Amino acid sequence: MDLVMVHGGAGGENHPVQSEALEKAAMAGYSALSGGHLDAVERAVIAMEDDPLFNAGYGSVLNLAGEVEMDAAIFDGSTVRCGGVVAIREVRNPVRVARLVMDETPHALLAGEGAIRFAREQGCASFNPVTEKQKINWEKAILAHQRGEQPDICALTGESGSCDTVGSLAVKNGLVAAASSTGGVLLKLPGRVGDTGVFGAGIYASPQGAVVCTGLGEIFIQRNIAAWTVNLMNQGVNVHDAARAAIHRLTGSGATGGVLVADAQGNAVAIYNTALFPVAMVVNGELISSFTPVKI
Repeated sequence: MDLVMVHGGAGGENHPVQSEALEKAAMAGYSALSGGHLDAVERAVIAMEDDPLFNAGYGSVLNLAGEVEMDAAIFDGSTVRCGGVVAIREVRNPVRVARLVMDETPHALLAGEGAIRFAREQGCASFNPVTEKQKINWEKAILAHQRGEQPDICALTGESGSCDTVGSLAVKNGLVAAASSTGGVLLKLPGRVGDTGVFGAGIYASPQGAVVCTGLGEIFIQRNIAAWTVNLMNQGVNVHDAARAAIHRLTGSGATGGVLVADAQGNAVAIYNTALFPVAMVVNGELISSFTPVKI
């Protein structure tokens, strides 16, 4: 079974335009699946990074200093190879740089200025990912922060009805891959790194399956959610039970979020405990409109 799944982050409200954007991203990923499972997840995430509806790439939230710092990662379950960038600035598609880290260096993770320098060396042009909308959201949030008030916008995204991290899973001929990207948390301290770029926390894969997560990154890091979930699958636990166990582990920590989980056979599930978890899935070239994430 050939499959591509995408998510637009946990939380927020249901927006038809966002659902359409997710469907386009899933189809874009599937169109790249002929090149392999890694090409599929990279292309799907690029589609979401290019869309200012999502808190990833162009449209990312601003940190406390009024800058965009982004994290992204990609993981090949078949080889257990990975690449990532954290606190990277001034690029359009952080997931593309993450893929280059995996393919073109002996390293797994590059950070900050080193990641930016590497991106330029690889031909990634300088790009300003700050949108006018996010700049306005930052100005409102910073004023509230200075007054000691809680801003009336989502701490993760700067929007009252939007979501945070984006991610994708792909399965082709029994090979699995995962990719994820985020702008992080609005008003975060400069240099803050969430779970997206931390392998085992927000993303992980093995020959048996793959996981991408979304939610407040610190808890996913502390609980090692992604690797813990994949380890259950490595022990023979099915995707549904592994995903449920992951969200129960999250709930037990008093946190909220969502997970996409898929195994090498193409069995897949999306489970969450937030207000919303927008997901789209394409199987064997067909958009599965009946696919519904499970809330617990």
